[in-house]
Amino acid sequence: MSYCINPHCQKPQNSGNPLFCQTCGSDLLLDGCYRVTRMLSDPNRPSGFGTIYEVDDSGTLKILKVLHNTHPKAIELFRQETEVLKQLNHPGIPKVDSDGYFTFLPRDNQKPLHCLVMEKIEGMNLEEYLSQRNYQPISERAAVRWLKQIAEILHEVHQKQYFHRDIKPSNIMLRLDGQLTLIDFGTAREVTQTYMHKVAGQQVTGIISTGYTPPEQMKGKAVPESDFFALGRTFVYLLTGKCPDDFAENRRTGELIWRDGVTNISQRLANLIDYLMAPFPGNRPKDTQEILELLAVIEPTARATKQPVQNIQVPVSGGSSQQVAVVSGGGSQKESSLAFGLFWRRFLAFIIDLLVSFIFLGISIIVALNIVNEDDYGLANVVIIGGWIISTWLYFALLESSTKQATLGKMALNIVVTDMKGNNISFFRASWRYLLIVFFSYFYIFFVGMLVDFIVPFFLKKNRSVHEMMSGTVIKKRSP
Repeated sequence: MSYCINPHCQKPQNSGNPLFCQTCGSDLLLDGCYRVTRMLSDPNRPSGFGTIYEVDDSGTLKILKVLHNTHPKAIELFRQETEVLKQLNHPGIPKVDSDGYFTFLPRDNQKPLHCLVMEKIEGMNLEEYLSQRNYQPISERAAVRWLKQIAEILHEVHQKQYFHRDIKPSNIMLRLDGQLTLIDFGTAREVTQTYMHKVAGQQVTGIISTGYTPPEQMKGKAVPESDFFALGRTFVYLLTGKCPDDFAENRRTGELIWRDGVTNISQRLANLIDYLMAPFPGNRPKDTQEILELLAVIEPTARATKQPVQNIQVPVSGGSSQQVAVVSGGGSQKESSLAFGLFWRRFLAFIIDLLVSFIFLGISIIVALNIVNEDDYGLANVVIIGGWIISTWLYFALLESSTKQATLGKMALNIVVTDMKGNNISFFRASWRYLLIVFFSYFYIFFVGMLVDFIVPFFLKKNRSVHEMMSGTVIKKRSP
């Protein structure tokens, strides 16, 4: 069968292999070599950009994109997309032949159609793939491997000063050999549609992929980091089996609340995905190289190697960071030495906070001397001890639950307190944490309490004190 691409043809399907359409008379052998076999675009969802077809090129099936928008700006950007795709050479990007771009004039049409022929990817897109799995989430191993593949593809694209702007599961193809391929390079389409809608004074709706488009792109201000946001949202879908739009967002920060109940991935991978889809572009990875460096930490093969490591910070929710070790060519610092270094930061911060606590004790004594009679020792003790306990409690609870996430001692040593997901802790959690510190530090013999709670556990695998485990908190080095 031969398919006519004349947009005004009433009956585009032709039986056999004729040279001309039996209905409108247009050429069916495009550019002298391409025969259209079928339309791949959904006829029930017409695009203002164009239509996608399957074509036969001397026995090889390829993809044909036909531009319907005849505005000069649309044509310019379509050609630009073509030239960029010709320059890119990566197994994760559809190949375009040097003569893949041509124009076609249907019968009785005054303006030609601009056409682009490219490689056809055998396989299915990731939206279809997850549907076939009944939306069963992929494993962490598959996620890391696929995330690395897409980051490498984007590295190639961004190096050409070009970015995709429409990354989502349906635009990522899984080849039969397991290689991912990014398709439907939408820069020309999206810029064109934005431009045309603005000219017409209409609301811009065509450039938004619900659940995946970043906030800045919705405002017409897409940047290369916009690809990272959409990439992070794509992996939320793959790791949960749910559309990102099904999850709520933090009203204060705009961050997606998706990690509750997800048990099939490590905290490091979850932190990286949150980093990718930070609401503000400046809080996302600065480039694809940074993503690849962070992935080297998470990859099972990288974790198993004994190569030297370099320590970097992975920003996570709430302004804190996850310290990780990246395989590198130099340095020999080990994670145990990192734990030792953080231990001394925490210990010195504790000494500073203890001195602050003694200042509160001194203030309580001064207040007691000024408001209590000299012979009323019982009331004086109540004022002193009560004032000391309340002021110290408020000092810890208010500062650790604030945006600073740290007491004065922790601020001085550049460390913060977060929950297990890297978010700010609540006043209640900070109060519970403080009470546990008091219990272990004062209601045991002081040294024994510190030994049981703070010193010994910190040198175990988790590197967390008992009161942190019980309160669901963790201390980390603040991100730069």
